[in-house]
Formats: sequence, structure tokens, C-alpha cells
Amino acid sequence: MTDAPPIAVVGAGIGGLSAALFLARAGFAVTLIEKRTSVEEEGAGLQLSANASRILAAAGLGPALARRATAPERIVMRRAGDARPLAALPLGRYAKERYGAPYFVIHRADIAGLLLDAVRGEAGIRLLYGREALGHVEGETGLRLTLRSERGAMLELEAAAMIGADGLWGAGMEPLRPCGYAAWRALVPAAVAPDSAKANEVALWLAPGAHLVHYPIRGGAAINAVAVLAEPQPQEGWSRDGDASRIASALSGWNGTARDLIAAAPAWRSWSLFDRKPLRHWGKGLVTRLGDAAHPMLPFLAQGAAMAIEDAAVLAQQLAPLAKGAPRRDMANALRRYEKARRPRTAHAQREGRRNLFAYHAGWPASAVRNLILSRSSGESLLARYDWLYGWQPPSAAAT
Repeated sequence: MTDAPPIAVVGAGIGGLSAALFLARAGFAVTLIEKRTSVEEEGAGLQLSANASRILAAAGLGPALARRATAPERIVMRRAGDARPLAALPLGRYAKERYGAPYFVIHRADIAGLLLDAVRGEAGIRLLYGREALGHVEGETGLRLTLRSERGAMLELEAAAMIGADGLWGAGMEPLRPCGYAAWRALVPAAVAPDSAKANEVALWLAPGAHLVHYPIRGGAAINAVAVLAEPQPQEGWSRDGDASRIASALSGWNGTARDLIAAAPAWRSWSLFDRKPLRHWGKGLVTRLGDAAHPMLPFLAQGAAMAIEDAAVLAQQLAPLAKGAPRRDMANALRRYEKARRPRTAHAQREGRRNLFAYHAGWPASAVRNLILSRSSGESLLARYDWLYGWQPPSAAAT
């Protein structure tokens, strides 16, 4: 470590925690700023594909991740009306051998807790809870951030750079646009879930205008369920109580297995889905962004957490040569190299997520074409379409 000002990371979600950890491992002092009073994660499960799990394993978190996560054996796609299987993509050992790292599912709080434990073990990271970043002023040598506590006390912080990891609703970005759908999530105790929902697989049910995905987490103790339904009147913000009767009504024509799982959920939370076109600029000067703050990911590719972890790894890699101190120009140039390295891939992932939105929710006759293609394709060939995604590894700094 040097006596240079720290790098400020604003937001202690999965992307912010990863960035703080990787930057500290690269030799930087880091101040991690979170407006909540803790970093406990609300939510349910998420999918952590090989492109992200290999990064965490390289950071020494592989054993802890394997203890908390589950490696599903396959992804099974079904028609929602009659439960007819359309395709089964192999995961488990096959995916690990193909991509050199496992495909996991995990509770969001468990991955956040794993990263927080690692962050707390780094002497170079300072955690500031209950502080909201209000703005910054950039000078010749760095930044001065203005923070406000929950009680209204003001604090100024000197920083060498600022990384915005404050998510979809972070300040200073172009407006979001609603995509016309809402996601509904629930955790169903395994004790009350249908037996078919307990299989060690990611189950994907497809219907016109809606889909459902579920998989077991926490050692099979719970089933994570997420349904996506049309929503004509979107609401801003993250997560609100969901009316169980609404989702039951919307999916009333589905196969009984799916409806039984939906009925077994003790409570639902929902949030409107918003999107933003890929941006040409994620920041300027000594400021940049990562994760959903830079490139919101619709949930149809299951890459929100993975792309944020990738961002954090590439960011730390690009900045690492400057850990012993560098002029402002060098730091700004390194941030632009990071953005240049990440924009094409994250834009590709955004586009693929939008394509899956159409494919998952297609009505007749498009759904008939989709079903025919899926049923006539091998699971291995379908998985190979995602080699570009799951097989990714951080490029060398020289190559970017």
C-alpha cells in the first residue's frame, strides 16, 4: 500500500464488494461506501456461471463458494401448458469440464456474505456504512467526494478515483426504459414444495407472455422461484410486496406441477424490469461504473451478478500497474481502457438477454418454431451456443 488517496467504491452489492476486494488485492487502498447500514442482501437465488465462478476461484474463494452453492446437473426447458420437455442442456460435470469452472446457483445473501467476509479480511479496505455519496469535485490530483450519513452529518473524502457500483438506480445515468414486464420472486421451503421441483436442475417453463424458472438452493433446503409476467404499469424502485392471487391468476392455465410450486410460496416480492441501451461512455475523468450501474442486465440470460464480477476483475487488472501511485492522467487512461475492454462484451450480453425475452415469451406461431428448433437440437449443441459467455476469461492487460 502507498500513502495515496484510496479508490472510492460506491455501493456494496456483489459488484462493489468484488471491486473492493480485487482492487485491494492489486495493492490499492479502498474505501467502500454503502448507504445502507449493512450489506445484507435482500432477495433470493441467482445463477453464477463459469465465467464468474472461475474469477472467484482464482481469488481464493472457490472452496467457500462450493460450500454455499449448488451445482445443478442440467437446465430443462418445458412448455408451461403441459410440462412437455423441449430441451435439456447439460451442466454439472459436463459444464465444468467444458469451461474449466463450475456452474453454480446460490442465494444472493450467501454470495454477498462470502464476499463481505473476504473484504473484511483485507486491511486495505475501509467500510463506510450508512453513508450516501451526494456528489464529487474533480481536481488536478484526485477527487473530493461529499457523503451524508443517515443522521444528516456531512463528510468529505479524498479519493484517487471513484467506481460507481450503486446499481440500476444509481445517480447520473441516462434514463431507464420499462420493458413491459415484472419479475416475481419467492423462496419456497423444500418441505412444502412439489417433489418434482426438488430435482437438482434449473427448470425453465415457457408460455406466451410469461416464464418461470426455479432451482434448489442452500443444500436443497429451499427452492428459488422467479416468474416473469407482463406488467402494463411499471413502478420504479427495487422490490415490493407481490399479490399472490395475481400470479396464481396469470398462470392458471399452466401445468399443475408449476402451479403447485407457485401456490406453495409463502410470500412473493416483485419488481418492474427496466432496460437501457448500451452506453458509449460509462464515465469520464477519474470516475467510472460497473455492473448494473453501467449496463443493466435483464434477467433472461442470468448474467447480472456474473457481469459485475467480470467488470470488477478487469477493472482491478487495468489499474494494478498504478497501485504504487500514478498521475491523474494515467489513472483516467486506465479507467478508459477498462471501459473499452468491457463495453463490447456487456453490450453483447444485453442484446442476448433481450433476444431471450422474445424467445421465452413468444406466442404462436413463433413459439411453434422455437419449440421445433429446441426439440430437434441436442443439449450439448444448445449449450455450445453459450461458449462465448461461459468460457470467457479475463484478457491480459497488454491485450486490452
